Amino acid sequence: MIVRPDISDPDVRRSLQPRTAPYFILLSYCRHVGFQKQSTSGGNWVARVRNRDGGYKQHRVGHTHQMSFEEAVRNAEDWFARSDIAIIAAEPYQLGSKRSLSICPIGSVPTVASAMKNYLEWKAMAATRSHFETLVSLINYYIVPNLALVLLEEFNGKHFGDFCLQVIETPPKLGREDPRTRNKLRELSQEALRKRKKTLNALISILRGAFLLAWERGDLEGDKPIRCLRRLPNVDRPRVVFLSRQQCQRLLDACSDDLRILVQAALYTGCRANELCKMRVEDLDQSGCAVFVSSLKGVRQRFVFLPPEGLEFFRCIAGNRPPSENLFSRASGRIWGAEYKSHFQKARKLSGLPNSITFHGLRHTYASQLIQGGASLLTVAEQLGHCNVQTVSTTYGHLCAHQREEEVRRSFEALQCTSANRIKPQARNSVPVFRHHQEIAWPRSNHARYSGPLLSRLRPE
Repeated sequence: MIVRPDISDPDVRRSLQPRTAPYFILLSYCRHVGFQKQSTSGGNWVARVRNRDGGYKQHRVGHTHQMSFEEAVRNAEDWFARSDIAIIAAEPYQLGSKRSLSICPIGSVPTVASAMKNYLEWKAMAATRSHFETLVSLINYYIVPNLALVLLEEFNGKHFGDFCLQVIETPPKLGREDPRTRNKLRELSQEALRKRKKTLNALISILRGAFLLAWERGDLEGDKPIRCLRRLPNVDRPRVVFLSRQQCQRLLDACSDDLRILVQAALYTGCRANELCKMRVEDLDQSGCAVFVSSLKGVRQRFVFLPPEGLEFFRCIAGNRPPSENLFSRASGRIWGAEYKSHFQKARKLSGLPNSITFHGLRHTYASQLIQGGASLLTVAEQLGHCNVQTVSTTYGHLCAHQREEEVRRSFEALQCTSANRIKPQARNSVPVFRHHQEIAWPRSNHARYSGPLLSRLRPE
């Protein structure tokens, strides 16, 4: 999420720094209105439209001394509607994510669609906004087309098996693109199959939550539909891709000046990119050694404690700047948006790092370095903003081998006084950090908690 200044407020416009690039806000996706501040006395109103080829066309619609923000928006919309602009402009679409079902359940007999409607009404109150929007997207893309009209009382193992196969063979929907061609199960790679099964397990959790709520409401007489729902095994794997300190330095050397600052901040804190982009000067605890993180992913805000080197870095970045300013911005003065991804990939290629390394991989690098340095899983979970250690244990627990070795040596009381007790402990790096065995996404046995027709179709020949 990009935090944009509210240019409709005159006080905000006066507080902005003069620059060549306008300060834009979105009217709708592909349609923007901006304020180009040329001096402390004022500036121009600018309209911008996204072209079909991916570029932008910009047009000045007036001066701030001559028209208000509302008048500038009307002039911008008139410009968008011009025939010569409409023919080259990309199709606009509404801001934000869809927050409602794509189907309206009717009738007095409860269906899966009506269960989803009641479930989303509850989640709108109980879940965070980002989680709720993810639920709506998953339900509309997978559950509504396949199960919406199925009666709750008649939902059985056959419905569930067909739904599982449909989900696994349906490619994920990326952004606003049209659904892609369905892939055959046996044509999927091991990694693709693992990811599809992970998505399926998320959908099974949604179905179980909706069915339980329907049972509590009296829309279900028995629990047969709930007992049909079985999660699939072998969908999680340890995180094995992270950077060494030498690789981190190569990456930093390949970054532009503004990207280097953002990358360093990620390596010092383990924060997500959107958390860093939202961070302000006032979030740095000048009297302590921590930075405040207002997580956009959930409601759990946190303080991330900094090492001395990281604290000095943050104090240098903050300097004497106003408290409300964003800590990290581009060289042009703009706040970082999604373009950080393309800049990062360019730096990754220049540094010769693997293609699997993404900006989010810096978060994994931070966690991996802490654990290999002896930090507890609880400490890492608190630093990353997880509510418990389960995620950290699953993702990074394999890196704790040397800690287990040292604790066993220290805690075990000798049974006999033999020469074996006088063996000196080996060096820490003598224990392999992680011995990777290729994980397969097929069930390990026929007892995979589902014995219907789906299992025979999933079992390898």
